[in-house]
Amino acid sequence: MKLETALEEIKTKPVVALWPTVATILNMSRGSVYEAARRHEIDVIRVGHRIKALSAPLRKKLGIDAA
Repeated sequence: MKLETALEEIKTKPVVALWPTVATILNMSRGSVYEAARRHEIDVIRVGHRIKALSAPLRKKLGIDAA
């Protein structure tokens, strides 16, 4: 996934996939991004069997304006 695409997703969607979206933005591997979520370093919710990252806290952490 391209970084530009991943950034656009966190600006426009309330929740995004940990892999590949958040991993791309944070330059992390798949295992590392899930481990960071397990350690509560990334705010996540479960949607069925999937784990999604909350966009607002991620944008705040990165200093990205949603507009």
